Amino acid sequence: MKIHCTNTKTFELVDGSETLGQIHYDSLFSYKADARAGNNHYTITPKGIFSTTIAVAQHGTEVATMQMNWKGQIILCFTDGKKYLLKPAGTFLSKYALEDPGKQPILLLDPDFNWSKFNYNYTVSYETKPQDILLVLLATYAATYYISSMAGTM
Repeated sequence: MKIHCTNTKTFELVDGSETLGQIHYDSLFSYKADARAGNNHYTITPKGIFSTTIAVAQHGTEVATMQMNWKGQIILCFTDGKKYLLKPAGTFLSKYALEDPGKQPILLLDPDFNWSKFNYNYTVSYETKPQDILLVLLATYAATYYISSMAGTM
């Protein structure tokens, strides 16, 4: 799987030639976005004064939240009780690993910065192909959120 930045505001999740999902940001310097996984549409919106919590809603009903902890990790919590952790990984902490509560790796996002277009593309590595496209999209959103937070760009 790969995630391509098609323009400065849109990321597409592709597997071979098939587009599985998409994240589209409202504007260049915004955390607000819309996500599409198959036929399902989601709204991603920052909450609170400092936008420290990100809410994911489908048809106005919250289905997940994301929040950065003090260790620089992003916790993804779904309303069904499932929790995941996205954290920097690799020798220079330049990759992002998504883990389940048992610290078992689910996937690894390896960003590739394109200097000519000034955006990121990601390679998604995994042992078992993830079936939850929304989870992959939210991990991508969280990695992009982490990168922009550390760079102070948003």
